[in-house]
Amino acid sequence: MVLSTPIDELIQTGRYDQARAHLLRGEQGNTDALAVLLELRDWLRAKEYGRVRKVLAQEGSLLEPYLEPTRVQAALEAFEGETETALEPYLQDPHLGGEAWCSLGLLRIRGGNHEGANQAFERALERDKGHFRAKTNRANLLQEEGRLEEAIAAYQEVLQLNPDYALAHHNLGAAYRKKGDLSKSVYHVKRAQRLQMRPPSRTLRASVADPNPLPRPAWAGLGSRWWVWLIVIAIAYFLLHR
Repeated sequence: MVLSTPIDELIQTGRYDQARAHLLRGEQGNTDALAVLLELRDWLRAKEYGRVRKVLAQEGSLLEPYLEPTRVQAALEAFEGETETALEPYLQDPHLGGEAWCSLGLLRIRGGNHEGANQAFERALERDKGHFRAKTNRANLLQEEGRLEEAIAAYQEVLQLNPDYALAHHNLGAAYRKKGDLSKSVYHVKRAQRLQMRPPSRTLRASVADPNPLPRPAWAGLGSRWWVWLIVIAIAYFLLHR
């Protein structure tokens, strides 16, 4: 593919936040594709693969200049699988690498390779510094090793990325309990319980700290723009019954 603008190159190489900054300054670029890619990244970070598939079904064609929807579908199957080799094609992918490394880390934990898991989570964060699940998993390993102060600091970093991530609150509460700080432990455990009652919401997850979200594609979901259709119907009715 021939990249036509600097923003296209930023999007192609997975540097979404830099591309967004350029667009918000008024530069020209593929705003629609970037908005969809940002949404995919949010749902991947949250491991909401069903939401990813829904976005692909509705708006996958917008991704094609940068990322083939069929590749994303295949990657999701690898992320849901149980073999490390299935993840290898996606580890260096600028769009999917963060989640691929996080999935690899989880497989290594199941295999008892905690050192290798920690390295995988570090690689995930190199690919996607906002991947709060990868950071949470690193904090979990610190807690298992008894490094409570480091674990608590790591969970707090997670909650700066995503204040409403229930698992981080729950595990931070567990770390505070081990430390003997019961008031903070109870606060975070109760906070986790309340958050677990909520349905999945993108705005409560990876995008919560984003002060400048891009608008959704202008054409997407005309069915949701019910007020437009009401106006059109009202005008048509008026013209027909004058």
